[in-house]
Amino acid sequence: MSIILPTPVQKISAFSGNQRKIYLALLCLGIACTSAFGFWWILPKHLPHNFTGLFHIFDYFLFLLLTYVVWYQIVNECFSWFIAGFMEKPKPLIPPKGLKVAFLTAFVPGSEPYDILEKTLSAMVSTKYPHDTWLLDEGDDPIAKKICLKYNVKHFSRNGSEKYNTPAGIYKAKTKGGNYNAWFDQFGNYYDVVAQLDVDFVPKKEYLMETLGYFRDPDVAFVGTPQIYGNTKDSWIVQGAAEQSYNFYGSMQKGFFGADMTLFIGANHVLRVEAYNDINGYSGHIVEDHLTGMKFYARRWKSVYVPKTLAIGEGPSTWHAYFSQQMRWAYGLIDILFRHSPKLFNKMEKFHIFNYFLLQQYYFYGIAQVIGVFLLFIYFFLGIQSTSMSLNSLLALYIPLLFYQQVFFIWLQRFNINPKKEKGFMIRGRILNWAAWPIYFMALLGVIAGRRLSYVVTPKGNKREATIKLGLFIPHFILGSITFSCLIAAIYTDNRIPQLLFWAILNTLIMYSFVFSEVMQIIYKFFEETDIDFITKYLSQNLRFFSTK
Repeated sequence: MSIILPTPVQKISAFSGNQRKIYLALLCLGIACTSAFGFWWILPKHLPHNFTGLFHIFDYFLFLLLTYVVWYQIVNECFSWFIAGFMEKPKPLIPPKGLKVAFLTAFVPGSEPYDILEKTLSAMVSTKYPHDTWLLDEGDDPIAKKICLKYNVKHFSRNGSEKYNTPAGIYKAKTKGGNYNAWFDQFGNYYDVVAQLDVDFVPKKEYLMETLGYFRDPDVAFVGTPQIYGNTKDSWIVQGAAEQSYNFYGSMQKGFFGADMTLFIGANHVLRVEAYNDINGYSGHIVEDHLTGMKFYARRWKSVYVPKTLAIGEGPSTWHAYFSQQMRWAYGLIDILFRHSPKLFNKMEKFHIFNYFLLQQYYFYGIAQVIGVFLLFIYFFLGIQSTSMSLNSLLALYIPLLFYQQVFFIWLQRFNINPKKEKGFMIRGRILNWAAWPIYFMALLGVIAGRRLSYVVTPKGNKREATIKLGLFIPHFILGSITFSCLIAAIYTDNRIPQLLFWAILNTLIMYSFVFSEVMQIIYKFFEETDIDFITKYLSQNLRFFSTK
């Protein structure tokens, strides 16, 4: 192993000028608005009165359900404000000479195109700082081997090895973590530092030079960088997916770094082999990066976040690709919360526990929305209310709070990776949020039922699916139909509270709009792929026939 002069990582505040003062003012005002709404919310008079006697306890339960639905979003917003207060950047460190470095990417033949593989390997080889470039080929593919020979890239494959293709554990078959762990078992100890990125992420020449210097600090386990999508022109879906990531890789990751817990992202990172060995490798999990990061912090390792665009990859550009990605992330984090977090939390710092616990609540957005639909259903069909709040008071306090959340959200955009481009109301990202929550709910059901979710590689390049799959929107159709039936029920009952009518109409329109949009795509595709001249001629002949009769 190379001898490196220890140099602790120094942090620099991400705030400049009067930004810290402005942030504190916005935070205090946000806390005041949220607190005012909160104190009003818990007033005893807001409890519903559907039941009497001992059964009155059900009124408390219904009010708690409504509280969860409304305050889920508010708590998440407050968490993003809170973590932004820790924003820091690392002071650059020059990489030491003599580090033994491996640069890895993994490849799944049939799911990922050769042109992207060649482009990425070429860029990896050209990256500054002496290193070995490796391809971890799941299929031992002959064409991939030729590309490796062309660029002098080392080739590895666990294909056909029983030892490295197990049903579970660190070498779990058909998982990215299992593929990397197999390579580490064979070659990891030849190196001091290993950098890795997904095959669609093309690194810039400075990728290693900008990250390796931080390993001068012996306590640093890994260095992370932003996940930037370069294919945003492919569709509005990938534009929305990119918008969803701006705040995360901006103020949130900078804040997590300031709080000594940069989130470990599997798409691109650099790690110390000693730290990898200390936690017994990547976790054999469908979201191995999140669980692996927790294991680093349970062992008291540190991390660094470099907020620079050092690699550009591809995001999901179709509904199928986006839903598959969201299902994997949602299922993975919920599963980790239920099965792994309780054990790891006992070994982690309290502040890290707090942050990870709130992060792992993110995909409970699905159950929060479903609870909301349930509360609408029992009101419109059974007349059972979940609160007795007055509409005027609710609007007077809730609307200003929602408006203020947007003000704070827009102000924090100045800390995004590319603030000149990553700004605005992020409408596409919000639409994707509406489309994704039924997927999050399905993921929760899958975890509860104990169903195993297989790792599916997101299609890239010319492997992306262009087919339209109406079946993806079955949950949306069902949930939209439930609230539509509520509106029908309201016609025949006196259950017509304005705010509940509004939410029922809104959910119906949103859920049905996704289904309708996909149906229109199917119709358009049908006419696009059909002989239009034949249809036109056929129709004109028949119309002429009926006119002569």
